[in-house]
This record gives sequence, structure tokens and C-alpha cells, in this order.
Amino acid sequence: MRFITIFFPLLIILSIIIAGQALFVVDETETAIVTRFGDPIRPSITSPGLYAKTPFIDTVTKFDKRNTLFDAAPDSLLTSDKKRLIIDAYAIGKIVDPLQFFKTVKTPRGAVTAATGIIASDLRSEIANDLQIDVIKSNRQKIMEAVTIASAEKIIDFGIQISDIRVKRADFPDETLNAIYDRMRAERARKANEERAEGEKRSLEIRAEVDKQATVIESEAIKKSNQIMGEGDAEAIKIYADALEKDPEFFDFTKSLEVYTKILKDNSTIILSLDSDLFKYMTQE
Repeated sequence: MRFITIFFPLLIILSIIIAGQALFVVDETETAIVTRFGDPIRPSITSPGLYAKTPFIDTVTKFDKRNTLFDAAPDSLLTSDKKRLIIDAYAIGKIVDPLQFFKTVKTPRGAVTAATGIIASDLRSEIANDLQIDVIKSNRQKIMEAVTIASAEKIIDFGIQISDIRVKRADFPDETLNAIYDRMRAERARKANEERAEGEKRSLEIRAEVDKQATVIESEAIKKSNQIMGEGDAEAIKIYADALEKDPEFFDFTKSLEVYTKILKDNSTIILSLDSDLFKYMTQE
């Protein structure tokens, strides 16, 4: 009885361990292969479900069958005009042949290394056929389509199907960028100097035109003022002449008063002869 009490729990535990070793689950996002001592005995399990294997002898290796990003490191590539570009590309693919994948690259890390190496090589070859400016401006789509076709034909040998390859960025090397920025700064400075010189020229033209108009206006004003003063003087002379003609004595008297107003100030002293025309009006009562 005591033996049964001890053996039964051990049997249950052993059964659980054996079941855990004998059964495995393949998820809908996975594919799997079963190997025995490193040799595949079930090369491709692509449908999700519960499967069995020989405990402690067989090994299950699972792979993600969803699309995977293969991100290559930025690389310096030479164009047909012997100019360098820094190209940063990536690829999207998935495992379609688990057995081939296992035989060739074995692990996702190995897949990334192999795939990115092929992509970099094909990209280098394709970039070498194009001018630097064309890669930057117009030919990127054509280049990537050609690289996708060429690389996919080689990467399929690893059990990986490549669906797309893209360039994240295509930049000039640092020394080229510095030279470009220097030229841009010089061009902006030249343009600014041209604009500044044009502004100063226009300012001088406007000021000269304003000065010219001011001179014309001032001349017209002086001319008009002189004309009015002349007309006023003529009118005054006419009035004086009319007054003199009508009453010469009264005219002479008013003129003398004007003279008195101008020459006689407070505490002023004047010396006149007895026969002066001014003196006679001072003495008359």
C-alpha cells in the first residue's frame, strides 16, 4: 500500500514529463521541422496544431513564418561617375521552406547575415550603373526593382522569399555633404549680397527721384512766391501811385509816418536838418 502511494505520484509526474517531450504545438504564425540527432525526419510542418514526436530523441525547431525585416547596415557605394553615396536599405521576406532554411542558415541571425550580404552585393552592382545625381533624384525606384528581382532569386536558396527591397535613405558622404553645405552657404551669401546691392541701388534711385521732385516743388514754390510778391508789390505801387495822384500831400505824410515807425525807437536820438522833409511833420501843429 505504501509502495502504491509513492509510485503512483511518480508515475503521474513521469507521464507528464514524457507527454511534454512527446507532444508539441505549432502556432498559426510558425512553421516547424523535427530532427533526430540533427537529421530532419519531418521536414516541414506548416499547419497549426498538436503534433507528436519521439521523446528525448527528436528535437523540434520552430520558425516564424510571418514577414520579417532584413535591415542591412548603411554602406558606402560607388556610382558610375565615381562618386560615393551612403545607401541604407532593407528587405521584407518570410520563410517559405523551413527545411532549406534549416540546412543553409539555420537561425534568424544567420538569415539576416546571408540576406543582407546578397542585397548589399546586388545593390552595389546596380548603383555602379547609375550616375550619383540619378540615384538621388529619379532612378531609385528602378534600381530597387532590379535589386529585388536579382536578390530574390538568390535568397530563395535559403528558403526565404523576398517580397520587397527599399532604400531608407541615400545620402552623400560626410565630406561631400560638408562641401555641398559650403557651396550652399556661399550661394546664399552671393544671392544676399546681390539682393542687398539691388536694394541699395533702388534706394539711391528712389532718393534721387524724391530729391528731384522736392527740388522741382521747391522751385515751383519759390517761383509762385516771387510771382505773388511781384504782383503784391505791383499792386502796392499802383495803390501808392493812385494815392499820390489823388493827394500828394497825404501820401507824403503817410510815407513819413512809416519812416518814423522804423527809425524812432525807445530812447532814440535823430539829427535832422531844418529843411528836411521829415522834420517838417515833427514841428507842425
